Amino acid sequence: MQMMRKGTNSYRNWAYIISSITGQYVTKQAISLRMTNAWLTTVKSLVETTIKKQISKQVNPHLFKQFKNVWLQDSTCLQLPETLYEKYRCNVQNGKKSTVAKLNIVMNVLNGFCPVMSWEGFNVSEPLLGKRITEVAHKGDLIIRDLGYFGLSSFRDLQASGVSFLSKLRYGVVVYNLQGRRIDLTELMKDKEWLDTVVLLGEQKELQTRMVVVRLPEEVIATRKRNARKHKSSTTRHSKDYYDQLDYIVFITNVSNDVWSYKEVCDAYRVRWNIEILFKSWKSGLHIDKIIPADKVKTERVESFLYLILLYLTWFNILLYEPLKLALFKKSKYLSILKLAQWITLNYPLFANVRIKQILPHAERYCCYETRGDRLNNLAKLFALT
Repeated sequence: MQMMRKGTNSYRNWAYIISSITGQYVTKQAISLRMTNAWLTTVKSLVETTIKKQISKQVNPHLFKQFKNVWLQDSTCLQLPETLYEKYRCNVQNGKKSTVAKLNIVMNVLNGFCPVMSWEGFNVSEPLLGKRITEVAHKGDLIIRDLGYFGLSSFRDLQASGVSFLSKLRYGVVVYNLQGRRIDLTELMKDKEWLDTVVLLGEQKELQTRMVVVRLPEEVIATRKRNARKHKSSTTRHSKDYYDQLDYIVFITNVSNDVWSYKEVCDAYRVRWNIEILFKSWKSGLHIDKIIPADKVKTERVESFLYLILLYLTWFNILLYEPLKLALFKKSKYLSILKLAQWITLNYPLFANVRIKQILPHAERYCCYETRGDRLNNLAKLFALT
């Protein structure tokens, strides 16, 4: 945490901080000698254990009683120094190499088993990574995955193997009704709050599946459209139809309505939030990309540091964010994980040895979403679906 706050990372600093914590003299050479695969395996195991605790917190066993296993598949990316380009390739623009590491995770939310946790280069596509789940998912299992893994052929293969899936629908995928007539989602949802139907997906109508559409609250719609306009570029010009469809969240699944109602489809997708919230805090201004020295390319050192950061963030969620969020929710306040992470980074010396109740007034004043009248913010209205 101290290295994140100061934006520094060296074996000398590691040795200094460890010595100050343990009260025993540690040399930078001793730390260097321990940067091995065995150390990497140990840190990775700690991360898996803590993520297991985080993910399993809000799992409703009744919701998943029909399935043997429930696999969550997700990923996140992190910018790295150019010297690591050969291992974590992204692209080259104007002669400058872009280096991005992608963390790919597959975890069973029922028991915490994590068969896949690996760092890949950005140029390894998520659809390709998505196919790897067939090595662990079998008939009777359920897969809940991020939109980045979306692929009709992949869903079709899973369905043929007796594996259930739940995903958001990617914008631009053509949707037909069972009579083969193309569906205009905006027109179909006119005057409806939700829709639960069976459709055909793809130009060739290659996948028949259940589609659940839910209209979002007005404030959430406004935020989504504002963000879309903010992030558009010269190469990304969104159409009117794109903005119209931001009014809804659309799921596809082969789990029948005999098993899940449309509300339970939404509830099931909620389990992604527990890992998504880790990824959000990962990119919340903790200076992670700045404390990996540009001249350090040893894989064990870089990856162990990335796992240690994820370990810290998991502990941050379990020990700080979750209890503060609950306490503030009781006061009709909605805590922002990004604001909290930034406040903690700036004020680390103040909170290092204090209790939750001492941090609470600061979190309430500086780290909550703004509310206007009785209008709730995104976290309150759409906690599970963003």
